[in-house]
Amino acid sequence: MESARKIINQFLKSKYSGNELKSELFKAGEAAQQDGWTFMDASFQLGGVARDNGLAPEEVEQILRRAFSTEKRSAERTEDKPKDIHEEPAPAPIQPTIISPMPAGMFSMDQMLAMGLDTQSLTLLQNHKIDPEALSIPWPSHDWRKDLAKLLEAVFQPDETIEFKVSETPKCTAELVSNIVNQDANITKIMKSLDSPEGALICVNATKGGEEATDESFRYRYVVVDNPKMLLAKQLAYYKALNLPCAAIVNTLGANSAQAWIKIGASNLDEYNDRVDFLFKTLEEQGFKVDPINRNPNMMARMPGVLRGGKQQYLIGLEQGAKNFQEWREWVEYSLDGKPLVELASDSEEAPKKDASIIENMLRTGEFFLFTAPPKSGKSFALMDLGLSICYGEDWFGNTTSSNDVLFINFELTKSVFLNRLHLLGGIRGLNASTPKFGFLNLRGTALSPIETAQLIAKRIEGAKKMENHDYRIVIIDPISAVLHNPKSMRLTGAPHQMLMQMIDTIIALTGCAVVTACNNDEYPYLCNRADSVMSLTPVEGSLDLYQINGNFREFPKMIARECSWIYPRFIV
Repeated sequence: MESARKIINQFLKSKYSGNELKSELFKAGEAAQQDGWTFMDASFQLGGVARDNGLAPEEVEQILRRAFSTEKRSAERTEDKPKDIHEEPAPAPIQPTIISPMPAGMFSMDQMLAMGLDTQSLTLLQNHKIDPEALSIPWPSHDWRKDLAKLLEAVFQPDETIEFKVSETPKCTAELVSNIVNQDANITKIMKSLDSPEGALICVNATKGGEEATDESFRYRYVVVDNPKMLLAKQLAYYKALNLPCAAIVNTLGANSAQAWIKIGASNLDEYNDRVDFLFKTLEEQGFKVDPINRNPNMMARMPGVLRGGKQQYLIGLEQGAKNFQEWREWVEYSLDGKPLVELASDSEEAPKKDASIIENMLRTGEFFLFTAPPKSGKSFALMDLGLSICYGEDWFGNTTSSNDVLFINFELTKSVFLNRLHLLGGIRGLNASTPKFGFLNLRGTALSPIETAQLIAKRIEGAKKMENHDYRIVIIDPISAVLHNPKSMRLTGAPHQMLMQMIDTIIALTGCAVVTACNNDEYPYLCNRADSVMSLTPVEGSLDLYQINGNFREFPKMIARECSWIYPRFIV
């Protein structure tokens, strides 16, 4: 950290020009990232120096985004390579990975990282079809000292009275809005007088109505929401994706947080409380918790146009989202009920990229693959072989696979037997079975309903993304019939095949993973009909260990029949 700070301080104190300036800015940006700075902090402080030295703002942003890009923020996990089975496997290093919940190509990773967006905020943006670039935070305008006047003119009437003060001081100053808005020539001097280590505050609602005021509604027009524990970009993602009726958004401390002035438009305190209750409850349900103190209609919010500890408090924007509270409430009831929304073909000018292929000409992410074969023919070994193949991107039944993290759900074997089988397969294939890309979840003996099983699997996958840097793209369940063989499932009254299909659909819906499982030939015809891909093995008459392979696929051409042999513990094509 000391060397990083030394690089930063050197850049801030020195004068550079031309290509040297660009090179030194990039180095300082890397150092800032290592030292824990946010992208916007670097943009304000390092970028400010670079612009003062003559570098164009667009070049500053481009250089700093590169410095904060994926190559500098994350180390890709090293691909596992086949090892000699006689070598003692070295322990796999644990390295962080950045997991993207987006379909490939939708948003660039550089965008996500540079803006500080995480999985939750990106999911919000995706669900509401909002490009992260729409959240690019504008630099303070050249006349940012006039931002208070701009705010007052937009949200109050000229003859209304507002109160403001320097933070951490007890006394407020009351002033007519028109008196401040009309101070065009002196506004900069006035705003500079309010600069302080703690900044300045303004009451979010007027304290006295104008001459035409007939009720107390001027006291209940707005409420301020923010969450300083979130990164600025994530707060903006919420404001945008949830269509909040924002009268204004104010940057509160050099890009660390953003306060949104939400239009409440209540005529009295009871209506105000009812609407704020609905707003705060909706935000919390979506994962955005607001401090209860913000409910106060006399809340003092951050004043734009002043320096707070040397950093600018300024307007990010005016008038965003729904036009008023009523319109927003109707939008919430329609759009945030947790159910799928109507989509239009016109939303996409071109056909989207297909989901990533996991098994060539057989399976993509988000699909259901069913493998059927006679009883005791080696289905469990075949599924375990598939999992190991996908970890390394090796062929399975003659079909190419793409390397992915695999989660194997084991309902049948003890942990010891399971791992011995895995190492047996790895040894025969010359693949290291101790790969971190192969995860397994032992559920033998657990009493869970099919839906509870799906929810547990989804919870473990989400936890692995956040805590263990694993992005499981395929779930293998073996055997699927075991899901029904516990007291909790046996008490259910639905058709077994329908409960199993509901579990599979739930896993796919919650995780986006492909689901693979196996059953005996003709054991679950309903699953065969519902599966996206079905591959079946039927014994060749007169041969003990020879099988014919047939495949039917919804999104791929039908497989030409071929034969394979069972040579313990694998099927060989």
